[in-house]
Amino acid sequence: MKSIFDMTGTEKAAALLVILGAEIAAEIMKHLDEESIEKLSKEMIKMQSLPPEEKEELIGEFIIELKRNSKNLYGGKNRAKRLLSDTFGEEMAEELIKKIENRDAESAFKFIENIPDGDFINLIKDEPPQVIALIMKYIDPKKGGKLLKSLDTKVAKDVALRLAKLKGHSAEAAVAVARAIKKRYNEYKKQSSDGLMAGGIDSLLSIISHMSSEQEKKLLNNIDISIPEISRELAERIFTFENVANLTNVEMRILIDEINDDYLIAKALKGATDDIKFKFLRNMSQNRATEIINEMNLMGPVRLSEIEECRAKIVDIMRYLEENGVITLKRDGEIYVE
Repeated sequence: MKSIFDMTGTEKAAALLVILGAEIAAEIMKHLDEESIEKLSKEMIKMQSLPPEEKEELIGEFIIELKRNSKNLYGGKNRAKRLLSDTFGEEMAEELIKKIENRDAESAFKFIENIPDGDFINLIKDEPPQVIALIMKYIDPKKGGKLLKSLDTKVAKDVALRLAKLKGHSAEAAVAVARAIKKRYNEYKKQSSDGLMAGGIDSLLSIISHMSSEQEKKLLNNIDISIPEISRELAERIFTFENVANLTNVEMRILIDEINDDYLIAKALKGATDDIKFKFLRNMSQNRATEIINEMNLMGPVRLSEIEECRAKIVDIMRYLEENGVITLKRDGEIYVE
């Protein structure tokens, strides 16, 4: 038996097919021409007559060769072409590479099958005719037909002409187009989803505004269990720092005692409306109110993000007190009698 190091390209290929087994070998040979199949078959017949120990030795030499060259292994089209050329010859290697690239391009456009026709048309119709023609080459003819019908007559004619003449294009370019279309579609879906969610939340907030406090709490608890991310969005829009203006004086004093951090209150009040400032300051001692006002003046300009962070902490305390029945967060426009 020859050493792997002394084998020709055809002999190496045949040996590899023997090692891979009949099923994989048959799949590979489907893509070869008759001459290559005949050459490989002859060599494989020779290999099949080898005793098991010699086959094992051949496999061992393959592994040694792979390990020896592992540092030099790299991917890409050129590497694949070189390996195939060494094994099957340059002409066959070129043909195999082309088949592989075409399959890659077809696979890259597969996602279009799952896009609704209307969305697909909106996504593609404003592309240049040459790009539309390239896309139509790889998609389902029925979908392509609908796209063509939706185009302006002049554009449709241009696309059809380009599609008829389309040849010799780069499969890599086709894959790049497919990826760009897929990215744009994913962004479109996200924007649509965000828009629907925003509209749904607005409707839900409108419904909640007509519920009693008990009904509202029950609904929010149920939403928190089933859709926590929506629950957070609702809570942020229902419970705001401005809700303090609707608290009673007794509730306000409870809140201030629970906060127990004058610096936090001072920073939260920076830029607040006069009625909110007054709500805090009137429900504490005169000395304490004066200290908070002085603290606000000494701070100078404060980042809005820092102010919002302090207000969020106060809102969390308000929600905690509300959930435990200590205070009631009232909405603007509602009338309460003390």
